[in-house]
Amino acid sequence: MLYMPAGCGKQKNVGGRQEVQEKDLTTFELPGSVLDHLTLARLARSFYLATGLGVNIVNPAGELLPMVDTGMHPFCKMIQGTAVGRRRCAASLTRGGELAAQLGEPYIFRCHAGIIEWSAPVVVQGEFLGSFSCGPALMWPMDDLAWEEVIEAVGDLDLPLDGLREMLTDIKVLTAPNVQSAAELLFVVANHIAKSGMETLMQRRELNEQQALLAEAISARKRAADVLRSVEAGAGAIYPVAMERTLLNLVRTGDRAGARKILNDLLGEIFLGSSGEFEIMKARLLELLIVLSRAAVEGGASLERLFGLNYEYITSLSQIERFEDLCMWIVGALNTFMDTVYQVRHVRNAKSIGGATTYIRYHYNEDLTLENVAQKVYISPFYLSHLFREELGLTYVEYLTRIRVGEAKKILLNSDLTVLGVAEKVGYGDASHFCKVFRRATGLSPSQFRKSGG
Repeated sequence: MLYMPAGCGKQKNVGGRQEVQEKDLTTFELPGSVLDHLTLARLARSFYLATGLGVNIVNPAGELLPMVDTGMHPFCKMIQGTAVGRRRCAASLTRGGELAAQLGEPYIFRCHAGIIEWSAPVVVQGEFLGSFSCGPALMWPMDDLAWEEVIEAVGDLDLPLDGLREMLTDIKVLTAPNVQSAAELLFVVANHIAKSGMETLMQRRELNEQQALLAEAISARKRAADVLRSVEAGAGAIYPVAMERTLLNLVRTGDRAGARKILNDLLGEIFLGSSGEFEIMKARLLELLIVLSRAAVEGGASLERLFGLNYEYITSLSQIERFEDLCMWIVGALNTFMDTVYQVRHVRNAKSIGGATTYIRYHYNEDLTLENVAQKVYISPFYLSHLFREELGLTYVEYLTRIRVGEAKKILLNSDLTVLGVAEKVGYGDASHFCKVFRRATGLSPSQFRKSGG
């Protein structure tokens, strides 16, 4: 969508003339500090080199990120060479970014000088962090009337008019589709930034939560260690084998929350048992990585997939130099291993429940028990019952009843069979029992349902 307001920015009346009020551009900070300024500058530079269109990065306060040249047009540089011009530009760019954030799409507008620009918002977790702003551009060649509009807008800045007009003639003339396409491309770049910022934010939050749990675990273990130290004097640190076994069992069964909790306790034990020696902790966690991957394989994960993951994690371990990063490394490995277990188990469960429901749909008119169906899909009746609740939100009997009642409705509406005949057709030998089941499911007796026409 193309938006073309006449101008942007907060204004006040000064001596009969509208004047924009905005703060001076002195510093540049992004809320939350989740975006890397160098990355922003690199993307802006790449956009400029690819399109030939200049890019500014503006925070919510209207401040421009100072960067390596990203194509600011000489016309804009001349305007921003004055304090008033800078404030007006900031107001236009800020307003453009805010409206783009409100709309959730690129916003195309005329700046305070009457030139076309467009903004794409960077929004992370619902918070507007700033925007990419692109331009200037013209959508028609500069003529005398357009020049008069520019003079009216910026004439009070005391700029050399001849030089200003010469720079205006150098601004690109684009068609509306060209502008829209460039705006959408900029929006893609902004979305990439937002996604990266969200991932950084989530990683930081996860690290903080994990560190808080770890600190609590270390404190508890330290208190216990103080009590036991006199008993264990000279015996050396004892590795918590039982805790490790519990962790491995949780990985095999796919219990992610339980595994994370035990892992934090285990990290506390490893930290204390290593006496703070970083290389010893790395060696212990490398051993733990191997046994975790083995547990994931036992839980159903692909051995080939786990080999590749182990290689990646072992390679990255050598580059870790801080305890916090080491903890994040093993937590990330645990999450990945649990994902592989879940994916395989999910596929296997889907195959089992799909086979069971298909068999029921074809054999609903038989004396069909949970044991019969479980035998056909090669799993235990207990596990099949669990799958019906977990995957479908129904018990086995509820699902079978739903299928039988659905088929009974079709027969009642499309045949003259007696109620007893319908009951037998859908797997009920007792007409009275069939009527009770049917009424419970539909609120009507079979005869009432037939008369109602469905």
